[in-house]
Amino acid sequence: MDSEVVRLLTIGEPLKIIEKSSETFMYNGINSPWYKVEHNNQQGYVVGGLISIVEKKDDNVRFLFAAEMVDEKLYIITRALLNPNTEYVENKSEFLGSNYGFTINFYNNRGVKSIDNILFINYHPESCGANSGGYYLFLDNNNLYKAIDVLSSADIGFWESENLIFPDDPKGEEDQIIYFQEHGQYSEMDNPENGHTWEKSSITKVNLKWVNHKLQPNPKTIIENINKE
Repeated sequence: MDSEVVRLLTIGEPLKIIEKSSETFMYNGINSPWYKVEHNNQQGYVVGGLISIVEKKDDNVRFLFAAEMVDEKLYIITRALLNPNTEYVENKSEFLGSNYGFTINFYNNRGVKSIDNILFINYHPESCGANSGGYYLFLDNNNLYKAIDVLSSADIGFWESENLIFPDDPKGEEDQIIYFQEHGQYSEMDNPENGHTWEKSSITKVNLKWVNHKLQPNPKTIIENINKE
């Protein structure tokens, strides 16, 4: 497609979408439509892959989100715009959900004094047994770090889940981030009115600190070592 460049836009500049075109263009591994847009009284077309799919705001920080497909793996690109001059930092993390649906939860710092903001990318499961967990991003000293992937799934007869408990959470502890893992089994119901005949579960907790831009100690390593015993 040959056309005149109307203007080069920087990341974070607002656009007014006028209409969606039937024409598409492969960008970042995703076939995206072109959109007719308006910016500062000028109109033109921008490929959809360059438009943030959603935006979150907190105080002076704006968070923008986009997607990229590489070797049939989906990656979520999260950008934090730190000031009005569009200075930004970004994180690109592989999407480990069972389909491409997700929501973005925004938590400020939840009592972790060394962190500015916490985001949770929460996967939408499409069926029983699918991963409905997600991953945490920490905005720390003007950099965006992936803190941890957490798993959550359930099917007939079992469930397993991982999560983090922060100081401001109901079961939180001051100056601690608690990794919480639970898995269990239960009997199938012969009669829904009677419920399950039996149920058993186990819980593992690991106290963590956010040190040098990492959760320490590594809870996944600890769980692996416990399972080997």
